[in-house]
Amino acid sequence: MKAALVRPATPADLAAVSTWTGQTGTLPAAADETLLVAQAAGPDDEPAVLLGALRLRQAVGMALPRVWYHVGCTVHAASELGLFHRQRTLMLGHDHTGASELADIAWARQDTALSDQATTLQLLVQAALLVIASHRAQYAERLITELPGPRDSAGQSPFWQGLGRHFFSGDPQAAAHAHGPAWRTHVSALLPRQPVYTSFLPASAQAAIAQVHPDALLLREVLEQAGLRYSHHVNVEDAGPVLEASTDDLESVRRVRRWTVAEAAQEGTTVFLVLAEGPGGAWRVVRLRAHAQGSTLAVSAEALHALGVAAGALVWAAALGGETG
Repeated sequence: MKAALVRPATPADLAAVSTWTGQTGTLPAAADETLLVAQAAGPDDEPAVLLGALRLRQAVGMALPRVWYHVGCTVHAASELGLFHRQRTLMLGHDHTGASELADIAWARQDTALSDQATTLQLLVQAALLVIASHRAQYAERLITELPGPRDSAGQSPFWQGLGRHFFSGDPQAAAHAHGPAWRTHVSALLPRQPVYTSFLPASAQAAIAQVHPDALLLREVLEQAGLRYSHHVNVEDAGPVLEASTDDLESVRRVRRWTVAEAAQEGTTVFLVLAEGPGGAWRVVRLRAHAQGSTLAVSAEALHALGVAAGALVWAAALGGETG
């Protein structure tokens, strides 16, 4: 089942989000974040079938400091002795403070074809970038996303077992459940502030650095298609990689512009992602086919209905590269 539109989440959506994440879903508590949900097409008189969710944050670490490890390098050399050693290092810091973030990305997987999962993730990520572009001043110059790192069959992180547990002996998952986003801020006070030579860590911990949990490989592929890349930073808990991009360099942001929608007798051939704003600040993002001429986007009557606007309304939209027919 393919996703049809993306909209802000409501309390009724949280049960589905909790099913995907295994944690209690919550609506944004802060004004600077939005929880987006993707839903499948269906008749108006039937309940929406939810397929995925994504939390969009305007800026991270401003109220509650967040830490990451920077994966760097140091060299020890003695030319007289013919010695040269390059060592990988981890340095605790707050380098991504102030960046916008795509977070808590979750989606339906059970009984869902991989291609449909990819479609849902692509729509969620593209919709988030469209929201950023349509409210550009509210979002930062940098955009990040954290991916989960490897874990064993018991849910334990080899990286944490090799490094973090020496400084905090408690269960990190239990601490994260108890303290929420503040967990990493609290534990960072216990972690070493000096560079850590990864060669001192167990082989399993070294191998986990910047690797992605198998369940998130599809998500990584979708994010990299959107233009995000590994930033040489990792999560302090499981060493999952942080992907990063300059917001204005992302093609999905650069393509967005303002359009006036008009009704056409039939749908066009070019695929667009369209954000329509309704009364009271409500909005929705719909993936549809349209015909562009000048500053006008001609769409079918069915598409107008899906957008929830009338002909003549102003929308934000971007053509999806290479998609026609």
